[in-house]
Amino acid sequence: MVKGSVENYRLIHNWVMAQHMQSHAPYKWDYWPHEDVRAECRFVGLTNLGATCYLASTIQQLYMIPEARQAVFTAKYSEDMKHKTTLLELQKMFTYLMESECKAYNPRPFCKTYTMDKQPLNTGEQKDMTEFFTDLITKIEEMSPELKNTVKSLFGGVITNNVVSLDCEHVSQTAEEFYTVRCQVADMKNIYESLDEVTIKDTLEGDNMYTCSHCGKKVRAEKRACFKKLPRILSFNTMRYTFNMVTMMKEKVNTHFSFPLRLDMTPYTEDFLMGKSDRKEGFKEVSDHSKDTESYEYDLIGVTVHTGTADGGHYYSFIRDIVNPHAYKNNKWYLFNDAEVKPFDSAQLASECFGGEMTTKTYDSVTDKFMDFSFEKTHSAYMLFYKRMEPEEENGKEYKFDVSSELLEWIWHDNMQFLQDKNIFEHTYFGFMWQLCSCIPSTLPDPKAVSLMTAKLSTSFVLETFIHSKEKPTMLQWIELLTKQFNNSQAACEWFLDRMADDDWWPMQILIKCPNQIVRQMFQRLCIHVIQRLRPVHAHLYLQPGMEDGSDDMDASVEDIGGRSCVTRFVRTLLLIMEHGVKPHSKHLTEYFAFLYEFAKMGEEESQFLLSLQAISTMVHFYMGTKGPENPQVEVLSEEEGEEEEEEEDILSLAEEKYRPAALEKMIALVALLVEQSRSERHLTLSQTDMAALTGGKGFPFLFQHIRDGINIRQTCNLIFSLCRYNNRLAEHIVSMLFTSIAKLTPEAANPFFKLLTMLMEFAGGPPGMPPFASYILQRIWEVIEYNPSQCLDWLAVQTPRNKLAHSWVLQNMENWVERFLLAHNYPRVRTSAAYLLVSLIPSNSFRQMFRSTRSLHIPTRDLPLSPDTTVVLHQVYNVLLGLLSRAKLYVDAAVHGTTKLVPYFSFMTYCLISKTEKLMFSTYFMDLWNLFQPKLSEPAIATNHNKQALLSFWYNVCADCPENIRLIVQNPVVTKNIAFNYILADHDDQDVVLFNRGMLPAYYGILRLCCEQSPAFTRQLASHQNIQWAFKNLTPHASQYPGAVEELFNLMQLFIAQRPDMREEELEDIKQFKKTTISCYLRCLDGRSCWTTLISAFRILLESDEDRLLVVFNRGLILMTESFNTLHMMYHEATACHVTGDLVELLSIFLSVLKSTRPYLQRKDVKQALIQWQERIEFAHKLLTLLNSYSPPELRNACIDVLKELVLLSPHDFLHTLVPFLQHNHCTYHHSNIPMSLGPYFPCRENIKLIGGKSNIRPPRPELNMCLLPTMVETSKGKDDVYDRMLLDYFFSYHQFIHLLCRVAINCEKFTETLVKLSILVAYEGLPLHLALFPKLWTELCQTQSAMSKNCIKLLCEDPVFAEYIKCILMDERTFLNNNIVYTFMTHFLLKVQGQVFSEANCANLISTLITNLINQYQNLQSDFTNRIEISKASASLNGDLRALALLLSVHTPKQLNPALIPTLQELLSKCRTCLQQRTSLQEQEAKERKTKDDEGATPVKRRRVSSDEEHTVDSCISDMKTETREVLTPTSTSDNETRDSSIIDPGTEQDLPSPENSSVKEYRMEVPSSFSEDMSNIRSQHAEEQSNNGRFEDCKEFKDLHCSKDSNLAEEESEFPSTSISAVLSDLADLRSCDGQALPSQDLEAALSLSCGHSRGLFSNMQQHDILDTLCRTIESTIHVVTRISGKGNQAAS
Repeated sequence: MVKGSVENYRLIHNWVMAQHMQSHAPYKWDYWPHEDVRAECRFVGLTNLGATCYLASTIQQLYMIPEARQAVFTAKYSEDMKHKTTLLELQKMFTYLMESECKAYNPRPFCKTYTMDKQPLNTGEQKDMTEFFTDLITKIEEMSPELKNTVKSLFGGVITNNVVSLDCEHVSQTAEEFYTVRCQVADMKNIYESLDEVTIKDTLEGDNMYTCSHCGKKVRAEKRACFKKLPRILSFNTMRYTFNMVTMMKEKVNTHFSFPLRLDMTPYTEDFLMGKSDRKEGFKEVSDHSKDTESYEYDLIGVTVHTGTADGGHYYSFIRDIVNPHAYKNNKWYLFNDAEVKPFDSAQLASECFGGEMTTKTYDSVTDKFMDFSFEKTHSAYMLFYKRMEPEEENGKEYKFDVSSELLEWIWHDNMQFLQDKNIFEHTYFGFMWQLCSCIPSTLPDPKAVSLMTAKLSTSFVLETFIHSKEKPTMLQWIELLTKQFNNSQAACEWFLDRMADDDWWPMQILIKCPNQIVRQMFQRLCIHVIQRLRPVHAHLYLQPGMEDGSDDMDASVEDIGGRSCVTRFVRTLLLIMEHGVKPHSKHLTEYFAFLYEFAKMGEEESQFLLSLQAISTMVHFYMGTKGPENPQVEVLSEEEGEEEEEEEDILSLAEEKYRPAALEKMIALVALLVEQSRSERHLTLSQTDMAALTGGKGFPFLFQHIRDGINIRQTCNLIFSLCRYNNRLAEHIVSMLFTSIAKLTPEAANPFFKLLTMLMEFAGGPPGMPPFASYILQRIWEVIEYNPSQCLDWLAVQTPRNKLAHSWVLQNMENWVERFLLAHNYPRVRTSAAYLLVSLIPSNSFRQMFRSTRSLHIPTRDLPLSPDTTVVLHQVYNVLLGLLSRAKLYVDAAVHGTTKLVPYFSFMTYCLISKTEKLMFSTYFMDLWNLFQPKLSEPAIATNHNKQALLSFWYNVCADCPENIRLIVQNPVVTKNIAFNYILADHDDQDVVLFNRGMLPAYYGILRLCCEQSPAFTRQLASHQNIQWAFKNLTPHASQYPGAVEELFNLMQLFIAQRPDMREEELEDIKQFKKTTISCYLRCLDGRSCWTTLISAFRILLESDEDRLLVVFNRGLILMTESFNTLHMMYHEATACHVTGDLVELLSIFLSVLKSTRPYLQRKDVKQALIQWQERIEFAHKLLTLLNSYSPPELRNACIDVLKELVLLSPHDFLHTLVPFLQHNHCTYHHSNIPMSLGPYFPCRENIKLIGGKSNIRPPRPELNMCLLPTMVETSKGKDDVYDRMLLDYFFSYHQFIHLLCRVAINCEKFTETLVKLSILVAYEGLPLHLALFPKLWTELCQTQSAMSKNCIKLLCEDPVFAEYIKCILMDERTFLNNNIVYTFMTHFLLKVQGQVFSEANCANLISTLITNLINQYQNLQSDFTNRIEISKASASLNGDLRALALLLSVHTPKQLNPALIPTLQELLSKCRTCLQQRTSLQEQEAKERKTKDDEGATPVKRRRVSSDEEHTVDSCISDMKTETREVLTPTSTSDNETRDSSIIDPGTEQDLPSPENSSVKEYRMEVPSSFSEDMSNIRSQHAEEQSNNGRFEDCKEFKDLHCSKDSNLAEEESEFPSTSISAVLSDLADLRSCDGQALPSQDLEAALSLSCGHSRGLFSNMQQHDILDTLCRTIESTIHVVTRISGKGNQAAS
């Protein structure tokens, strides 16, 4: 309809334009009525104005009671009515809640009219809801008689207090009205208990007897409160708030307190409690016929909940709809939470209103579990509303409310406006307006003709409506459209500015009042754009008066200037707003002054126009708050702000404001710009009014005020520069004003002035005529330093690095200010500032930054490169400070000067110690320092003298790495005599003293240590000084409090006991006496439970000889160390104390050394007596055992086992009796338990070789012994992973040694009990995967003896079922273990004894058949590639073990028939092995010749030659290459999957001599041969030695004699080619084997024998060494052929 039609466009333009003009109240900002629609449940909420939730809950509860609502609506007004305005606002509020289409009502009008305690409601202050509810219904009651009756009937009840005499017939009764019933919550479970408490009967008797008013005498009586009359609406106040008399604070009770949906009040009424039969004379009875029909049952209709604390929180309500009969019948509840109203499920009332505790799941990082965490609910019911049950006809009636026509008219208009707003503030309407303003005009015949109309409509819509919208995604497009329309129409621009010049509504509402900064910035830029668009046309009119005749009368008044241009008239209007419409402390002034500033920058015309209007004076008066007589300052607020002034606090109180808002920064920039624009060469052309506003008045009030407020100090500096140029006198006055202000103001208020001084000092160069501000400032600085010394010194510290004039001035005047402020001043902050000023004099950024960033100023600057010029300045400053040492003693009197005056002084001197040069500069002043320290600092009994602390820190640092300064001390007899005298207070409970000592003592004892390191004489003198012994006694036990001091004291202790070769006897005796005294002192004074750190550190130094250690034993030292161990043991198992592991290991090492030193003197009585007094030894041993688990690191486990061994050797009887049952029970428990074993981070694992424990398993759940090795814990059989085998052996070997020691000691003591036998076999069974020969060797030796104990033990062993499993496991799964001759010999002795328990006849025959079949299959698998060295190496161990197992089985069971293929197979295998041996022999001879030739020629070492030659030999010709490939064979990937526990090594069982460890060829060859190959070669020799010693014991099995006696005498020549990688272990093996004669050892040789035995076993089985696999296999095959041939009866001879 509009497209192409100008008339239609004009018509619709007028209609729409009327909608967007100021015909209605302005819209709210960020307005979107679609969000304010009434809730779906059709209830209206109340807006929270800050803290008015109590009001909203009360009003909603009252409104939802139909009788109360009707009473408010029908109340009549009268002239003398009280609280008339309150009633009117209450009616409006109820009408709005009932009829409005909006979401919530804003109760601000009600709050303005309502008074409580004679004060209007403060919307930001929370009140108690019960108090407000009572106050409100009381005011309603006072409004009219009708309302009074309504309130009485609805809420008013009567409670009586009855006193019934027991000794007379009289009754006293008093009645009390109530609106709410107070219910006690504390210690109550529910409302019934609380009502019982209200109506409980109290007997008055004894001293508390009642005085009867009728009888006039004391009588016994019963006192009781009863409910005489109950209201229709019964309200309860739960007393959730209490006052704590201990803390004197208000607290909230959050305990559980329940209440029912239906409450029966009958048991609490007077009729029930005071029956007619109990009533006596004096009882008042009011006849009320209505009581007969009243019900005492009440239904819950409302709950108000409080959430939060007693100090603050929030109220909200749950209300049942009883107005609507259908809703009431269906029990409909709603949540009223301020503006939000929504349905609520009444089933949730208990969880939402009863309070109490709630439980939630919380993750616990320590236990790695989710734990139940309970805490009190903070939300609970505060007020309850019950309604008396009505008859059915009453409950179902419809309510109709009589609302006045005026109120209905008012709400109708409000709803209409709201619905219209919904239609306007809608994206569809916004789109329609876009079409109307943007697209439609282009379709008209002459768009330019309607451009003004279009611009007017667009501008009005955007500024009146669109920018008020909350959702305005197209605002940028609208601004672009307006910009385009203004660009196309000069008339539109002029209309826009003219309209705002005539009416300041838009500037005031948008530029001043709008809270949205983006909108304000948009409007400001739009105005600037419009002015720029008009500038070419209007600029020449800016300064012309507004006269119609057009004459250029420049003498016109100020009011007429600029009247010809809409631009200047608009700007004048804006200035008038500043004069009349806004205060300087309004929030949103940034864009206002930004507009004026941008306008002034456009050109000279604009700035001159503002100057002609005296804009500077206007702004100064505006800022200063001054008012002219004809221009009173009036605050103009929009209607919206008038309504919401209290809510938003747009205007701040000027009297209370501490600083001006940053919004005025542009104002200062504008003033500075205008002043500079007024300059004409050397003079300013400001008007007298402007100049007076800026510089007039005493003390430059404008400058002072805005500098103090800190508004745009940079522009203030520019303003001062502009004012003072060519005016030195004004500059001096302004500088004087600045310093006068600094002297008067507080340090905080003076900060902006110092900032301005800094900017004035930084000015250099620039335009001519600038005054010398730096000189003026430096000349005046001393005038104010007395008033504000700290800030002045800090300011100078900032200026000196930046300003050369300031630097030279401060440096040259050091004598005038250093002592005055660094030493003599009473305020620490000033002294610190003086130190900072000294630092700033050093021209080095790194030097200054390090001083300011360090936490402690007592740290010298080390290795800081300084330029020569910097060093000169540093030395100049340092010399001045050193010269003050003699003056410093004037300030050390603590009574006059305190104890901290010298701290900054010495701190800075310490910091100046860059190099040794500065330390040597001190030498001249040494006596000044000493005279300062002694006696004025060292002797006075002052607990914390920080001057002494700072001095000692400087003294220590100046002596460190400077022996010249130390010599000054040790060569001065006065100093050496008195330096040890220094007052120290060891108050370990006073934290101030502790912190002081922590800083002072390390420096003091550090100086003494430096002197001791240089002077032995001083060391001896100091060691005997009483103060040193005092320090050891009183300071070292507190290592955690004084770590640095204790470290220095122990360093001194080491120097005291250090021995030199040239020492005299008396000096050695002094050392001995010092050690004895110090050890005795520690043993007397230390508490082992807390001082373990000191104990460990001291004993580590002092216990050097057996005499020292015995002194510990004799003086209850073992008990002391046990106490320390118990504490560490407990801490080790706590969640946060893993750091004690190192302490535990060190303490156990000391234990071990003491116990070892004690054992040689066991025959002495005093030693025996000391051990007897050590009653905790058994418990100590048990706790050591609990550290043996996979959660303890290896060093801790080994330390525990070493100490346990010593304990067993010290007291065999005690520890055998106690430890063996414990150990045996522990192992049995793990075997019989079905609970999975917990493994710690240190248990061997193939996937994590480094054994780094995870965070979740860093310690056991409790102390426990866990050294079991169950089959499920072994990841692979032995021989398949060398690294894993070694880790597993390292983990268990020490423990198996310990068990072996228990057995050996028991044999010597003849205490080999049945429990120990069971423990021995159980541990051996567990250790089978380790292939340890400790158990077989022990029992083989026992078997050789003929003692009764041995026979009994062997009997017990053979009867144990675990032993049969042990034998069976060897034959079934661990046959490679038989390659060990000790094991093989052991089997020959014991297999016959237990054969019936191990195998049945059928099983034995099946196993023999299986072994033979496996042998044949292995050979056939190997035959296809027999020359493959890898295959031979893999099969050798298995073949040899299987052959030995076959021999053992044939010794106990002779099969009827053997596999006929066995002998041919063995013969073929023997032939091929011999061929390989011959090739190897020839290869060795050739290599020997080559080695000898090249050795003679000085060729490369054997190692390198062998490496290179290995690459040249082929597999077929170089059988010795098997040695270098064995490691490859042993990798898991090269083994068969079906092997269980097979080893890749076999042992031939021959004895040969070992090469010496020094053999160079051994070392060279050891680099080439794989460890797994070479290690097992030593076994060949040691095992065969054992076999030879046992030859005579196997004669009864004649067929197998050759198997044991087979021997190759030529093997000795080849042994040097295969040396052991563990020579010491193998030597121990041989020594043990050769010394083993089958007899029990004497006790004094037991330890040595044990070490040999354990070393022997470890050397054989943890480092099994392969000598010559093929040679061993050949001899084993020969013997096997011989045996099998005899058994088969064929009589064939084996090949020789």
